[in-house]
Amino acid sequence: MSERLKDILREETVELPPRVSKVCDKIQAKHEGRVLAFIYYGSSLRDLSNAEKMLDFYVIVDSYRKTHKSPIRAALNAIIPPAVYYLEHQDEDGVLSTCKYSIMSLSAFERRCSAKALLSQTWGRFSQPCALLRPASEDVTERLIAARAAAVRHIARETEPLFGEHAEIAEFWGRAFYESYRTEIRPESSTGRSAEIVQRYAERYQRISDVLYSSQGGLLLMPANRASGARFRWILRRTLGKPAAAIRVLNSAATFDGGADYIMRKVKNHSGVTLELTPFQRRHPVICSPVLGWKLWRRGAFR
Repeated sequence: MSERLKDILREETVELPPRVSKVCDKIQAKHEGRVLAFIYYGSSLRDLSNAEKMLDFYVIVDSYRKTHKSPIRAALNAIIPPAVYYLEHQDEDGVLSTCKYSIMSLSAFERRCSAKALLSQTWGRFSQPCALLRPASEDVTERLIAARAAAVRHIARETEPLFGEHAEIAEFWGRAFYESYRTEIRPESSTGRSAEIVQRYAERYQRISDVLYSSQGGLLLMPANRASGARFRWILRRTLGKPAAAIRVLNSAATFDGGADYIMRKVKNHSGVTLELTPFQRRHPVICSPVLGWKLWRRGAFR
């Protein structure tokens, strides 16, 4: 079963447009010698022809200390991964590509995809379709594929107790991603996005379901020995996940000019909550992130 699942994930490849390849080149040059692989995900992967879509990558590295110029940034990356960076690239035709990329070590990625990881930010996201780019070695490829397979199994196990004895495929995976999205800060409907992804990749979820479950009359049969406490864990993830995401977002504001105001605009777009920053908070968003996160939480930005 494990190899069949990995085979499905290995098939998730993509032919990159030149503009995307150039952004990857720029990231690799910025963190020269440290990048082990890119994992390309998100709406721009689903709509490659749209140059206005922001590119989303997880950049897997071998060392936080050697990747970041700042030792403080490296420490924060280790404590509250991932570290998020913003990058722009304008090609010779004047096309501007914007990119948000998150840095995480290979070992941290493996841990956060495993069944031991409580928060679903990593295993919820990378159980969905994505593309592995530029792996440094076959070993890196196999470790990332194995981690993603663990993520798929983990989100399935945590979703099983939310159903009775059986479930429709689209309903099952839609509920899985809905629950995961509810633990994050998102501008769009969790229900709408999860349904869209499952519908778009219906064949993928059919194949994965065939690997993980038995079926009867077109319905997935839920196993008898399902994980206990899953409902409570989803509640806990919603309680902890959004404040944790807020701190990560605020930390990312230190990586580019005007970053703090950019992040506050994102928070406003996501939740409608506004917060006026002081000059000190604009200059030192990392130091101020716990206080800002608490104020935003009190105003309902992450509920």
